Amino acid sequence: MTNTAEARGASRVEKMYEQLRLDIISGTYPPGTPLRTSGLAKDAGVSLSVVRESLIRLTENGLVEFVQNQGFRVMEVSREDLMDLSEVRIMMETRVLARSIERAGLDWEGQVVAAHHKLDALSDPAAGGIGSPEWAHAHADFHDALGVGCGSPRLINIVRLLRDSSEIYRQLSGPSGAESGRDIRAEHTRIKDLAVARDVDGATKALADHLQQTTDLLLNEVLTD
Repeated sequence: MTNTAEARGASRVEKMYEQLRLDIISGTYPPGTPLRTSGLAKDAGVSLSVVRESLIRLTENGLVEFVQNQGFRVMEVSREDLMDLSEVRIMMETRVLARSIERAGLDWEGQVVAAHHKLDALSDPAAGGIGSPEWAHAHADFHDALGVGCGSPRLINIVRLLRDSSEIYRQLSGPSGAESGRDIRAEHTRIKDLAVARDVDGATKALADHLQQTTDLLLNEVLTD
């Protein structure tokens, strides 16, 4: 009985965590938004302890912060944090891509190609277009596919957490603001082609340029102060 109850509790925490994570990275809760445990618990129909555990986990993963005498809130944003985040993300994401290219087999290539195919299809305005919720999910899946062949679960998890934090910034520019003025489809296609061609230097440079362009646009158009 105890184990069953514990499993149900863990499941509730996981579900609550995932819902809050998605709400944060999608912009439903913008940076700095207070996250009141009582209100969240009532809306989700769960206990306060489930909400607190979820928020603590989100704090550990860099999406939420706890402010003394104020409680939990979505992480604030700044130019300095974005530049630091971008540097670390480029460093880690290119590393896992390089390891995937060097170590992974045909199954990985197939996963990358399939993820890119879906992303490219959803980039068409007739299918929702760049910045739509469906596109954002496919975009995350594509970047995830690039690194999953690296052979290191810890590296994969680090990259995913950094990507979540980056998504908070991308959402600030609106549905497609961070992609405006760019041929984002061509950028993704180039990364895919170089990755499956096993061109480590070319693929990692294309990925680094792709990530840096988004950062530069946000710095120049959104976080201008």
